[in-house]
Amino acid sequence: MKQIHYTKSFWILFSILVFAIFSTQASTITSSSQGGLWNETTTWVGGVIPTQTDDVIINSVVTTGNVSYTTRTLKMNNLTVNTGGKILREASASGKYNLEIYGNLVNNGEIIDYINYFDINLYGNLENNGTLKPRIINLKGENQHISTNMAIECITFNFQMTDNEVIASSNLLFRNCDLPKNGTKQLNMGPFSLSLSNDSISHDSYYGKITNSSSISIPLKFDGTGTVVLDKAIIACPISGNVILDSPTFGFIKDMIVEGDVTIAEDAKISSYRDLQNLTINGNYTNYGKLNSDTINVSSLQLPPKRMKVFINGNASNDGNSGITEIYIYTNGETRLISGNYQGDVKLQQSDGSETPGGKVLISDEVNIFGRLEVYAALEIQEGATLNLLNRDWRRLYVRAEEGSITNHGNMSSYYYMNNDWGDRKYENQPWTSVDYEIWDWEGRIEGVDVAVFNGDTYPGLPGSVKRWWRLSPVGEGLPTQIILKFYYGDSILNGQKEENLHVFRSTDKGENWEVVSIGEHAVLDTVENSISIGKWSDADSMLDEFGDFVISSGDGTVPIPSPIIVNLTGSQDIRLGAPNRFSVHMENVGISRSRSFMAAVTVTDDIVFKQVEIPTNEGVEIIPIDSISTPQDHTELFFVPYLEPREEYSFDIIVLGANEGTKSATAAPSLTVVGLGNSAIDGEIEDYYVKKINEAADLDEHEADEYARGMGITVKQLEMKKQKDGRGVWAFKTTVKYAVEQASKTNPLTNVVFKIGNTIERVGKIKDSVRRRIWHWLYKEVGLYGVDEVKVISGKNVDGKIVTSWDPNEKLGPTGYGESNFITSAGKMNYTIKFENKKEATAAAYRVQVIDTLSAVFNQESVKFGTTSHSGEQYNWKMERTGNILKWDIEGIELPPNANPPEGEGYVSFSVDLIDGLESGVNIENNATIIFDVNEPITTNTWLNVLDTIAPSTTMNQINFSSGDTLLNVSCSAIDNENGSGINAYKFYASVDNGPFNFVGESFENSIPYSISDSTRHNFRFYAISTDNVDNQEKSVPIVSEVNTYLVSVDLINNFDNNIKLYPNPVNDKFTISFIVETQTKVELKLYDISGKLIKTTDIGMYNNGQHNVNSDISFLNSGVYLLEVNLNERSQKYKLVKK
Repeated sequence: MKQIHYTKSFWILFSILVFAIFSTQASTITSSSQGGLWNETTTWVGGVIPTQTDDVIINSVVTTGNVSYTTRTLKMNNLTVNTGGKILREASASGKYNLEIYGNLVNNGEIIDYINYFDINLYGNLENNGTLKPRIINLKGENQHISTNMAIECITFNFQMTDNEVIASSNLLFRNCDLPKNGTKQLNMGPFSLSLSNDSISHDSYYGKITNSSSISIPLKFDGTGTVVLDKAIIACPISGNVILDSPTFGFIKDMIVEGDVTIAEDAKISSYRDLQNLTINGNYTNYGKLNSDTINVSSLQLPPKRMKVFINGNASNDGNSGITEIYIYTNGETRLISGNYQGDVKLQQSDGSETPGGKVLISDEVNIFGRLEVYAALEIQEGATLNLLNRDWRRLYVRAEEGSITNHGNMSSYYYMNNDWGDRKYENQPWTSVDYEIWDWEGRIEGVDVAVFNGDTYPGLPGSVKRWWRLSPVGEGLPTQIILKFYYGDSILNGQKEENLHVFRSTDKGENWEVVSIGEHAVLDTVENSISIGKWSDADSMLDEFGDFVISSGDGTVPIPSPIIVNLTGSQDIRLGAPNRFSVHMENVGISRSRSFMAAVTVTDDIVFKQVEIPTNEGVEIIPIDSISTPQDHTELFFVPYLEPREEYSFDIIVLGANEGTKSATAAPSLTVVGLGNSAIDGEIEDYYVKKINEAADLDEHEADEYARGMGITVKQLEMKKQKDGRGVWAFKTTVKYAVEQASKTNPLTNVVFKIGNTIERVGKIKDSVRRRIWHWLYKEVGLYGVDEVKVISGKNVDGKIVTSWDPNEKLGPTGYGESNFITSAGKMNYTIKFENKKEATAAAYRVQVIDTLSAVFNQESVKFGTTSHSGEQYNWKMERTGNILKWDIEGIELPPNANPPEGEGYVSFSVDLIDGLESGVNIENNATIIFDVNEPITTNTWLNVLDTIAPSTTMNQINFSSGDTLLNVSCSAIDNENGSGINAYKFYASVDNGPFNFVGESFENSIPYSISDSTRHNFRFYAISTDNVDNQEKSVPIVSEVNTYLVSVDLINNFDNNIKLYPNPVNDKFTISFIVETQTKVELKLYDISGKLIKTTDIGMYNNGQHNVNSDISFLNSGVYLLEVNLNERSQKYKLVKK
């Protein structure tokens, strides 16, 4: 019995002991309202001083104490400092203090060291929402987490954990704080951002480096993409994951490696902290900001940018400013992409140390390099892409032949340094520009020559030439007077030109006038080498005396290259009065390269007013009220599109209202039209047309126009950047104009442009009027001729309907085609919208809506993409699925009300799909849908019909009538479309003068145009037309040209011929006979010139005795046209007009 009693007593005592220990561990001690010294009992509620096992709550001001020449450690488990609570190490006190926190620290108040003798050792998690400013914080636990809403402001933040990683639970903020490296330990930021700020920076002039008290060298790890914000702080840590570097002032980089992508944010200023620091990126590099490009302000000092090297093992995109940074791109056996502007040197290398040779660097957009380009790897410029080397000294380009090469399928411009030196007058062995030249003599001082080559396209307005042209321009006040040239072409770019008849043509006025320059015995066409050389050093007359624009042509017609941009429209054919009507504008680039900028123009009749525009971005849909970019009464809205990538699709919505019937036009049905507008001007993009028209509207002088043009150029690049970042594909034209004004004023703050345009922005309405007229001309065929220097319609669709007061919105809508049959061509996506309505007579809201669409065999079901819906957001849960050829949308909980006040009871879904390959012209493309509300009977929509038209029309030129004294030729043609086609829409007319390249002279909706000629000069004219049908199918081949000569040439002698010389037949096919009488033995010589007076050929036909002689001459090598024949005999020279049929 004693044993049993002893056992019970033991367990009772043991339980009491455990309870006591547990109670000690779990105790919470709170500071009293009056606060005080940590080690005084009056400071704490209950009079108990905290120990290691206590949780401490600070609600008042607690000071660390006052010890002399010693260190005191204040221990606790968890520490919480509430709002209003403070732990202070006072400046007047003595001794060093440590907070030893074995649990978590939550600071909502203040923890401040006023004399730098107060440290924190933390074993748990850290949450800072207040002021946290000890001297040092040491993390000493494991599995520790940090979160901050306010900056941590300790001098040093040490990572001394027992494990290797601290995890961020929120964005982290540090101020005037150093985060040093400690072995392999790292800070895992997860998806959060890190901000480092510093109050000031200083400069160590001895070492030439920036110094401050805020830096980080502890390795960082991001999940996906994180952000580091540097405010006068230094980053020197390795980073794992993708990182965005941002800075509101300046951020500084010390040698660092990033295992991922690096992006420098827009407007961020990032600099090397001293010269020749290295940033290694084992991923992609994207710069929207300024890297080593701005002056660094340190107190009263202004320091120049520091030099830095960036080593990139990925793609490089630099839409910001790279300053004096050296960029190295390593291929490592792979393909790298490069784009943007590089102010410093760029070096393309196969690998760092050549461990992985091969690969290439690809330019698919535009690259501008202001420094030196060094090529140690394969560099390829794609068709439609551009490389501009803008460095104007001798070191602009180096290509190491053993390792590097440049293959140019696009455009390239380069400056060749001459320095007025005979030794640098020759440009050769640079196949990427496809031209050699040698300057043999010049006047004045020539600094160098700008050499530009354009591949893959013909000279604007000259489709009848090979798909390569050149622009050569001397730089300096001097001019060349004797030049030898050699141009190279390829079989793949002949563009329908007959190789055996190729000649080089030059324009010295940017395309206004052309002359053949490859004439004479020293002009050599080499069809083996694929080259044409002009001039010989020993014959001054054979050399050219001027640079200019150059094309190669045989004088044959060519079908123009169609635009790759397809613009389409989806929406109801009827416009509802007073209620919103949605129209979707769809744009697609069906080409193989990035498009140029263009405009999308939407225009309406008087019956319709604009309400708003809805533009998709990466963050959702941006809704723009029409009165923020225009006025609802304006009939035209213009939208700027910076570019579309190959096969890229982009859509946005226009919301319109049917206007009051009192405003309805009596002569035309309501109409809404969308067109794509591009530029055919020689000097480039649609933005150049903007500048031209703004100049007309605002009356800018030449200097102001240049300023605005620069601003416009900046705007275009920034809009390209914004599209890449934000996913927004279009901007309202008025916004673009305003943005350009802002950029112009930034580049020159004193500019008058801001006053002439910015303060009177409505004046740019003239621009819209001008474009509107052209759109209406396109619509209603009011004019027959477009000038080549204006905008051209590249694609468009039109909806005609009527104004109605109500409709049945349970409707299927598809691509708007031409006519009642909705003719379309096969290019581009088929975009469909299915609209549904809970009718106003309904007694309750619709809870569930199902939409089912069954695709027929003409569709490629694998290409289906589900589009936008009317009801989107977290509260709407759509189920979208495709099972074979059946598409289904299903939503529960939509709570669609009865449509008493349209459009509150309406909704829609949308999708796109491709047609299968190989469909024949004339095939019907039909599609409808079924809509089910709750458990009601299914509703079948209308069937949307399109008819495929893929056959282009064909054209026959009519004979041209001409009489002496005429100043106008009527050039006409006849065209037919296929029997079941959409019909002829327009004709593009081309003309050749005296066998020159065919030039675009106009577009007409009729089958003829007037062509002006002079009644004082005589020429040979050739014409042809290319027809397009109403779905933009363009004729595939050039018709037989029509020709007219304005010379009056008889079959006998031309007026003033010497009676001793006869020339027949004239006109001539291939051979003619010259009959002449020699008075005494003499040498007879023939010289053949083109109509401009350039020598083509000299023939010495020998010595002849007195008497009559007949000599045959073969001119089958000449193109049809008019030539001059000079006959030299009897010590006289006589010229004759010779017409080659």
